[in-house]
Amino acid sequence: MLCSLLNMKPVPPVIRQIPPAIDSEVAFKEDEDLKGSGVPLRGTPCLCIELENDDPNCTRKMKISGWKMNYKIFKAVLKMLSSMPTLQCLHFWQAALSDPMVISLANTSLGSNLRAVTLEGNPLLQNSFYLLLSEDSNLTHLSLRNNQIGEEGARLIGSALSTCKSANKNLLSLNLAFNNIGDAGAAHIAQGLRLNNTLVILSLANNKIGDAGAAHLAMTFGELTLLHEEIVERRRMMLHKLQSSLRADLEQTAGGHLSAIHSASGKGEAKSSNKKKAIYINIIRLKANVHVAIIT
Repeated sequence: MLCSLLNMKPVPPVIRQIPPAIDSEVAFKEDEDLKGSGVPLRGTPCLCIELENDDPNCTRKMKISGWKMNYKIFKAVLKMLSSMPTLQCLHFWQAALSDPMVISLANTSLGSNLRAVTLEGNPLLQNSFYLLLSEDSNLTHLSLRNNQIGEEGARLIGSALSTCKSANKNLLSLNLAFNNIGDAGAAHIAQGLRLNNTLVILSLANNKIGDAGAAHLAMTFGELTLLHEEIVERRRMMLHKLQSSLRADLEQTAGGHLSAIHSASGKGEAKSSNKKKAIYINIIRLKANVHVAIIT
């Protein structure tokens, strides 16, 4: 129906699969398992969907394979994905994705159950993959294999994993195999792992990483010693948090006092209340200044 509305010809086939009852993993069959099953092999444009049961509205995984997408088609697919609340995994294999498409994917509110995204064989000029690792991302599994990611892409991904100011809090596994990260890129990834406390699985296979890059990664897995700038930034963030908490408490206290004063003024004590109000406000301001001075 989507292809008809977009006047697409020919229409890629839609293949439905229902996983075996004993299989609790969300995974597609490999090419050799598809021979003779009627499912197009890799390289043939198709849309594969894996269903939770016989209900076509219970799609839990979608794979777009060998389908060269333009931005118009991709926007239509995003609208379709946002109406699939049971979708858990999304896979684009050699779909000719562009940076604007990945940016739209990162900024679109997809199904609440989507946790795994695979973008393989889709090199990007501006390395926008890192947007999928934002601090508020709900993804737990991300695969970026075979995307020609180099040093700059690795730097962006490392910064998305963690910096002194932010860190990804949900991603459990990241697959960066078969790229061009190299030793310099490995150093950026290692830097991003320093303050990331969530990631447990990382693949950097076939990335031309030598002894120098491996040494950077090995240092990350040892005992962590905070750098000077990291210590300063953490103290600054703690101070800001304490000041915000104190400010909220003081505003709440001031609100309570002003309510009491307003109630008293309604009983004919307006003149006296105004004096009390001014006294209370001055006291509260004084307390605020004392607290800030102590923290500073």
